[in-house]
Amino acid sequence: MNFGFGQAHAKAHLLGEHSVVYGYPAIIAPLLSLSTKAEVIDSDKTLIETDNFSGTMFQLNYRFSGIYSLLTELLNFFEEPDLTFKLHIKSNIPSKKGLGSSAAYAVAIVKAFCDYFDYDYSDEEVFKIAQISENKNHGRSSGGDTYAVMAEGPIFFDTNKDATILKLDTKAYIVVADSGTAGLTSQAVQLVADNYEKDPETFGNYFKQMGAIAEKGREEIIADDLKDFGRLMTENQNLLAKLGVSTPYLERLIKIALNNGALGAKLTGGGLGGSIVALTDTEAKAAEIKKALNKAGAPESWISKI
Repeated sequence: MNFGFGQAHAKAHLLGEHSVVYGYPAIIAPLLSLSTKAEVIDSDKTLIETDNFSGTMFQLNYRFSGIYSLLTELLNFFEEPDLTFKLHIKSNIPSKKGLGSSAAYAVAIVKAFCDYFDYDYSDEEVFKIAQISENKNHGRSSGGDTYAVMAEGPIFFDTNKDATILKLDTKAYIVVADSGTAGLTSQAVQLVADNYEKDPETFGNYFKQMGAIAEKGREEIIADDLKDFGRLMTENQNLLAKLGVSTPYLERLIKIALNNGALGAKLTGGGLGGSIVALTDTEAKAAEIKKALNKAGAPESWISKI
């Protein structure tokens, strides 16, 4: 019996979401404790099973069109359009929280089919195919999430859409907290696009400032200057608020993180809900921030060393 396995993990944007869609750089960190695993096995009929779906390809098309488009492309890529299979996906990455759930799904599925067909893939090939799903899901995807859910370390995603793993020697820890409200990535992306179209000078300047923050942030994190990197995260948040993608509840959690010793804090992901990320320089301080955020109503939170 043929069998294929693929895996990807979550991510957190530290700097540069939204502006990255317009050609500016971003810094994104992996969250290795949260992962998506996909398995493909032979079957006499096609069945897809996830945590919230069980059905056929036809049924999938109506509820999860991004995955449907991805599977269709994969079957054509391997010249097996009539293949029948069972695809089982298990994930502990919460969806609609700005943590790369959809990108992790796509990458895990692509890797599972490559393994099933014993295909020696490159990261670029996985990226290109997985982006089919991401572009379907979000309307306009920079590609940063797709690279980040494959990377084993923080990446600098540059203006040429290339991902460079940052080689760090840092004491940095991040706390990622779920706000308890769903993020609306595609709506946030469209909101920013509409605002940019109405006022390209103002919003273009916001993007430019965010790009400069990400460039400076790369220098600060490599130098392990966490105080300045945290300050840049908070500056980035102020610009995200001006873009219109923050919310009062996200702002409340960010303020709580800062009041409890975070060096910087901001929303992470598309916004309009979802999660925040806070930076600190010790695991003990990270635990204090996590406790404060949970007490304030964040239903889940995670600590990760950068």
